[in-house]
Amino acid sequence: MSNTKPPLPGVLRRLVLPTTALGLGAALCLGGLELAARGLDLAPPLPDEYSDFAPHSVLPWTLRPNAERTAAGFRGPEREIEKPPGTFRIVGVGDSLTYGAGVPYEAAFLARIEAALAARGGPPVEAINLGIPGYWPEPEALVLRHYGLHYQPDLVLVGVYTNDFEETASGAPGTVTHGYLVSSRARRMGGLGFWLYRRSHVARVLLAHPLARARDREQEDDPEIVWARMQEDWGRMVDMTRASGARIAFVHIPSGPAPRLGPQWGDDPAELPRRLRQVCAARECSVIDALPAFTAHPGGTETLYLPGDDIHCSEAGNALVADVILRDLESRGLLPDELMPPGGRSTEEPAGRAR
Repeated sequence: MSNTKPPLPGVLRRLVLPTTALGLGAALCLGGLELAARGLDLAPPLPDEYSDFAPHSVLPWTLRPNAERTAAGFRGPEREIEKPPGTFRIVGVGDSLTYGAGVPYEAAFLARIEAALAARGGPPVEAINLGIPGYWPEPEALVLRHYGLHYQPDLVLVGVYTNDFEETASGAPGTVTHGYLVSSRARRMGGLGFWLYRRSHVARVLLAHPLARARDREQEDDPEIVWARMQEDWGRMVDMTRASGARIAFVHIPSGPAPRLGPQWGDDPAELPRRLRQVCAARECSVIDALPAFTAHPGGTETLYLPGDDIHCSEAGNALVADVILRDLESRGLLPDELMPPGGRSTEEPAGRAR
């Protein structure tokens, strides 16, 4: 028997050709899966409206300046830090609901409040929107300290939403990578994993559930501990606002169309405003609850949220929030006399009023 070894090119052909065929087959299969995932819209969408986050030296993150944002990344026109004489100035802090995600700037509830009060012909009015998507009470207190109170507001409005509980339970949810807000769980995928998640629908289908489960495991399990953290953060906002000479009110914006706070709290959508009321009763500050007005809305709660989105308010939802806030401020006498409606202080008890 001959011990002659086969020529090297023959060995390479026997190795390379099957490997190449296998690689091409795998590529075709993956390509087919990707086309199917895209065609059937199976992957969770990337939050394109939040793909322009920017790192910050003090805050967890902010947004990049653009045509409708200030140089500091806040939504709306640039405002002078020094309040113009005679101006009634409102500062709003919160998350994407305060920011007005999904609606034009002028349709967000803070801009609506400014326009409604300005139309009354009294002193100049400014409602400064310092909402940042993804925030929760702890960084909202930082925004108020480092930005909001520098504007010398007469009134501070703090947006409160059900996912404040979830974000507080999770702690800081992430950092900015390539303009996206990336969670600590997602960072563990590495650069290649993040690249695939951004560009491949199949990768997002495969990774979305494990990432969600990892987030759930890292959350604080004891709701009372989470509530204590939120209470402490809100208390800091009350204390620093009062020290500045301004007034403060917390605005509860419900989720929908079936509002709930989370499995730890059961299915009662009124639990969060009840808890918030307890905090504000002890500190003698105001709670404005939009839940009753949303529940009683004749068009149903579905019309108050963006299509396919049970979190962010539509233009109609923002209009209702603005109306609830205005009626509450009127009934409490928290507006200057020149900005009160005809007839003076309202005697009607607003649907969202809570002490």
